[in-house]
Amino acid sequence: MKNFPIILDGTGREFWISRSIAAVVCILAKDLRGNVYVLAIQRGEGTPDPEYVGAYCMPCGYLDFDETIKEAAQREVKEETGITFPISDFRLVSINDNPNSDKRQNVTFRFLVKSDVPIEDLGKLITTKNAEKDEVLDVTFIKLSEINNFRWAFNHEELIKEISFKKEEATTL
Repeated sequence: MKNFPIILDGTGREFWISRSIAAVVCILAKDLRGNVYVLAIQRGEGTPDPEYVGAYCMPCGYLDFDETIKEAAQREVKEETGITFPISDFRLVSINDNPNSDKRQNVTFRFLVKSDVPIEDLGKLITTKNAEKDEVLDVTFIKLSEINNFRWAFNHEELIKEISFKKEEATTL
């Protein structure tokens, strides 16, 4: 067995130390001309992954105690972008449990949110005031046809392509 329990002093509450659960959210929205964009975070100096400072990623983070994975996805989007999408908008599209896919061996739940609100209006809602200190440098919309022009953290460029370029996603946004 490669995981183990920790019992908190004073409460007696038991927690198991094992692989972490994370959520990543691909948020797709159109501009008023019909071009499709993905909502992206530019990672700041406070990121726990210094190799990704300045790189872009989709909103992502870890599952907290006492929340569902959808609630974690919704919370991370709000913390990192200031935008709140209804929990019903979060559609699970895949799960990555490959221990070799990242250095932390996270089990990552991948969600898609397709916004009916144009980016011109969504952009007015963006704020990083609830983000971890200096973790988010910028929040922006990147045109899907231009994602190759950016440096991406983790495997998010490939994940965006995997999620957004599926025929059923492209035709229903």
